[in-house]
Amino acid sequence: MHLAEGVLPLSHAVTWSALAAPAVVWSLRDEQRTRREKPSSTVIMAGATSLLFAGTLLPLPVPVAGVTSHICLTPVLALIVGVPRIVWPTFFVLLLQAVFFAHGGLTTLGVNILTLGLLGPLTTVGLWALLRRLGVHGVLSLGLACGVGGLSVYVADAVVLAAALSDVAAPATTFGAVLIGLAPIQIPLAVLEAVASVGIVRLLATRRPYLLPNSLREGSRTLSAPVASVGLLLLLGLSGCAYEGVDGTVFGATAEGAGRPPTGSIVDLSQGEVGLAMSVLILFGLGFVAGRSWERLLGRRRDALPR
Repeated sequence: MHLAEGVLPLSHAVTWSALAAPAVVWSLRDEQRTRREKPSSTVIMAGATSLLFAGTLLPLPVPVAGVTSHICLTPVLALIVGVPRIVWPTFFVLLLQAVFFAHGGLTTLGVNILTLGLLGPLTTVGLWALLRRLGVHGVLSLGLACGVGGLSVYVADAVVLAAALSDVAAPATTFGAVLIGLAPIQIPLAVLEAVASVGIVRLLATRRPYLLPNSLREGSRTLSAPVASVGLLLLLGLSGCAYEGVDGTVFGATAEGAGRPPTGSIVDLSQGEVGLAMSVLILFGLGFVAGRSWERLLGRRRDALPR
């Protein structure tokens, strides 16, 4: 979901950024209102932001295709905390990744926010509501909604790239080429996204059910612990491989083939000692936040701890 620097014409980059800005402001205002009404909700947002950062940076290999890609996690997080509250963490996470890890870019930050932080969550929430209305509940509805929500992010990126390259290649040709390249990669990861989402909801339903909205709390009774465990094991166990990422092999290669190759990041602090130090500090800080949030949300109650 990281469209790289240089693949968008300047007019497209400005337009997408202009559309993303009010979405981020809307999200921040909703977050402030929610914190005033429910101060305890701060903890779950800290954990959600750390989880989102790790999930969208963690390379997951797809051996059949010989590349790595990322799951999105914004679909399931949107079901847990709501669509408005997931946009600003997406902005924060993508900005850090662009500046300190050379993932994505500043000119593509706006469109990456919209696809990952808004379109994917909206698709998930809409499909979840539709499936519930049709009488589909439990693992099937949750998994389908989150899996399709994750896929929608990459399909939207294909549309954006096709429009961006329309001056040098036929949009239908670009769109088709990107979809063909993504299919063997993202379909297996959509399954993983679905299973991992079930696992996350199951953990919260088991340890802190009051953090879930009523719709998820009711449906979580049918989520089996083995399925949840497999999802989290897959998420953690498949990370790290020498394959090239899908951002370069599909998005970048398509843009380069059309005559508009990705460029270097405008601001790239991922290189050198200073960049390495900042990257370590960011990872340490987010890891600490995630650990504290995990302890408070899913750990044992204070009164159960030995004194």
